[in-house]
Amino acid sequence: MTLVGLRQTDWSEERRQLKHRIAQRTNEPSTFVSDRDGTVVLTTAVLDAMEGEFEHGPHVMLALGMKGGGGRFLRQGDWGKAAGMFRQGTCAIALPETAAHGFSPKAHVLGLAIAPQRVAPMVEDRNGLAALLPAAARLHSDPLIEAVMIALWRDAEVHGSSSAFFDHGLELIVQRLLAGARPASLAKAVKPLSNEELKKATDFINDRIGSNIKVTEVALELGRDMRGLTRAFRETTGHAPFEYITLRRMEHAKALLRSNSTIMDVALAVGYANPAKFAAAFRRFFDCSPSEWREHVR
Repeated sequence: MTLVGLRQTDWSEERRQLKHRIAQRTNEPSTFVSDRDGTVVLTTAVLDAMEGEFEHGPHVMLALGMKGGGGRFLRQGDWGKAAGMFRQGTCAIALPETAAHGFSPKAHVLGLAIAPQRVAPMVEDRNGLAALLPAAARLHSDPLIEAVMIALWRDAEVHGSSSAFFDHGLELIVQRLLAGARPASLAKAVKPLSNEELKKATDFINDRIGSNIKVTEVALELGRDMRGLTRAFRETTGHAPFEYITLRRMEHAKALLRSNSTIMDVALAVGYANPAKFAAAFRRFFDCSPSEWREHVR
């Protein structure tokens, strides 16, 4: 595929269009900070879940998951596929005018939209923007990218997005993406679980939700070796097998929390003898305690 060139663009108008696209994805207030000509826009927004065609524009787009929301994510097109769990600290990248379809969860995001000419000098010796295609074909959980994006947001709130610090931060992010991007031709193909295998694994886990399920038992049930099972689970669900087992337990716990069962009873029902460990696992997935979740849904 070819990427859009550095065409003449009214970036003030594109900034307006970006705000409009974000407004279509949320019913909650969003915050925007941009430079004077609109070539860089930062935003914080709580985006609703979506499924179907992703809207696209002329910016290089980065979306960082912040605290609140998250879940399974898929964005794919003729440029490749980014799939997995989008949660706090996860970063997704979209390149200019790259059509894509898939789905994304409701999530609080910090967005960074950059005009291609701001990025071009950083990639001119690496085949231009096309050098970022491998980075767009995966989700990133990189503490450095997370820290720099948050620092850029805080600096832009005070100084705008035209400072030397801001330019340095953009270059740090781009170089980090280039360094971590592995060409797709070098990546070993991972065969995901088939629909039948995923159902078989899920049924196996659900039938034993209150017991100490071992990953080796799931591997044996599916006739897979441990390494292959782990890679297939990550490719299909965004979770390692143990994480997926825990997620199924937490989903079952949510159903039980709607009843009058005590927190201790719910913990035991999903395989936790220690309610504190159950509460800690629940918070990792849903960002609240079991009792807080129960109060919210009642």
